[in-house]
Amino acid sequence: MAMSKLGARREFRGTVGSAVLGSLCLGGAVVYTAVVGASFVTVPDIRAEAAAQTMSGLSGLPDSPVASLEVRVDDGEESYEQRLDCTGDPLSDPSVCTQLAASTEEEDEAGPFEEVAPGAICTDDVYGPETAVVTGTWNDVRIDTEVTRVGSCEEARWQRLRPLVELRD
Repeated sequence: MAMSKLGARREFRGTVGSAVLGSLCLGGAVVYTAVVGASFVTVPDIRAEAAAQTMSGLSGLPDSPVASLEVRVDDGEESYEQRLDCTGDPLSDPSVCTQLAASTEEEDEAGPFEEVAPGAICTDDVYGPETAVVTGTWNDVRIDTEVTRVGSCEEARWQRLRPLVELRD
């Protein structure tokens, strides 16, 4: 005859710990998938998108500037020069032209090259040794400016001009 205890308790050691560990692993996997998955997303080419929209008749072309710029960049180790010409035609201009125009607020006459406003409150942080001198014209406005990565305001300008100052021919 087999005897059994009434109301016997079974021990489930580690069940709560396993559930917590499993939840953490699942959460980590979800975050990893979101971060890594985002790296596989392609950024649309503005020119191709503009051509597709124009051919389908959905909208007009995005604004593209008329510019002729010379850029000298010193990255702290080497210097290089390049030229950017924008004709105003987003289908034939380099995509840098429309990227720069998109980073500009409409009221800025000098576009993305607008200087830091006098009295602006900026940090003194140094974000890098790079400097860039940009000369030429942007939508009929004469541009002659130097951009550095010293101070938060200048870094904001650098980031606004990043498509131009970090482009190498």
